[in-house]
Amino acid sequence: MEGILGPVGMAKVQAVLVQLTSHEHDLIQRTVLLALIPVVVAFSFVVFVFYRARREAYFRHKETELKLSLAEGELRALRAQINPHFIFNCLNSIHHYMFTNDGPKAGEYLIKFSRLIRHVLESSALRSVSLAEEIAANRIYIEMEQLRMNYELTYQIHIAPELDGAGLEIPPMMIQPFVENAIWHGLGGGGLIELHFLAAPNRHIQCIIKDQGKGKEFAHVSTDLSGAVKKSSMGTLLMRERFSLINNLHQTQASFTIADRTDGIKGKVVTLTIPLM
Repeated sequence: MEGILGPVGMAKVQAVLVQLTSHEHDLIQRTVLLALIPVVVAFSFVVFVFYRARREAYFRHKETELKLSLAEGELRALRAQINPHFIFNCLNSIHHYMFTNDGPKAGEYLIKFSRLIRHVLESSALRSVSLAEEIAANRIYIEMEQLRMNYELTYQIHIAPELDGAGLEIPPMMIQPFVENAIWHGLGGGGLIELHFLAAPNRHIQCIIKDQGKGKEFAHVSTDLSGAVKKSSMGTLLMRERFSLINNLHQTQASFTIADRTDGIKGKVVTLTIPLM
């Protein structure tokens, strides 16, 4: 080939080949770059979407934590409001009983009161207590009221066999305000109060409180501290707010209803739906 074209011709041929090779190389590079652009754009979009999702999830998590902290604080504040209301009524009962100058029974009352206050103070710092502990505390409270009312009050507590009182946990102080309300407003003249504990769907239990009064007012006006200390009847409102907060915190169906009895007996029936914790 070199003999035919000579040195000059061969140089020209090589120059043309180099130009062709360089042109093909550039063409390949441009093709590759054009092919990579959609890949880079798609990858960048995926990274952006992932980053944005992570960022939004982070802020949602922080917002949820803030709401939970707020709700927990409000729940603690509600407990702080409920407990003094409850303690005041106990002191009212003690004042009434001591007014009768019966030293031994007043001492018995104070022992029960100290046990009950210990339960209230300990449970106020807890998110849950055992069902057995809560029932025991309500039993002590009713027995205190029995002493105050000179045993004009009687009570019955029924627990369904399938309920393991020691193994089930419920929010504290969910039952006592309603027992207190039934005794003070439905059984002022004495009578019977019944507490029924039943299993309910979706990890809840039901507590049904029935009162059956004697239809007369219990004579305790002369020893009632209500005239000396102003007391607001906010118990039901506070409990409604507390049930709502527990539902928001734990996604439960806690609720309560108050209605007249439908079994021909004069009195009220309270149905509490309490979540297991």
